[in-house]
Amino acid sequence: MKSLQLSKPHLLVMVGMPGSGKSTFAAQFAATFNMPFVNYAELHDVAGGDINLTYRLADYLTDQFIRTGQTIIIDGPGDKQSDRKEILKLAKEHGYVPLFIWVQTEPATTEHRAVRQRGATMSKAEYDARVAEFDYLTNAEPVLVISGKHTYASQARIVLKRLVATRPTTQPNLGPSPERITPNRGRLIR
Repeated sequence: MKSLQLSKPHLLVMVGMPGSGKSTFAAQFAATFNMPFVNYAELHDVAGGDINLTYRLADYLTDQFIRTGQTIIIDGPGDKQSDRKEILKLAKEHGYVPLFIWVQTEPATTEHRAVRQRGATMSKAEYDARVAEFDYLTNAEPVLVISGKHTYASQARIVLKRLVATRPTTQPNLGPSPERITPNRGRLIR
């Protein structure tokens, strides 16, 4: 396994509808780069379904992982704008670069994966409630959109490209440049 070496540690937070592929991507990405992974669904199982204990465990683990200065991936909070504001505050306090990875998949597929597919853990009512509570991300938030229907390899390439694009580069001073290229939400603008 490789370690992800970035100039500043990142707080990567998975966002998207139930069944979009957030957990699948997060688990593979964390394993590929040997990074700490906070998975709220697994903690919920460990906590015996107690939501308050789940959040206390997740907060504790996140605090412990932040102390390491490593890039961390979190799958759980982030569907509500109020949660994302707290995540941004946490990242800033600890010198982390936040990035919300929004996994988008069409509704028919997400519903099938979350409700009807073998091993699905949600009822249709639970799925509908989660979808109704989802707050769409805005351009003011640090967000990268990936498709929940692409392969892991193509998803990982997109995320890595964004993470590497945020690295400062040292270039020799060759005089004034006629234009400056700045990374912006995964796109380059001049």
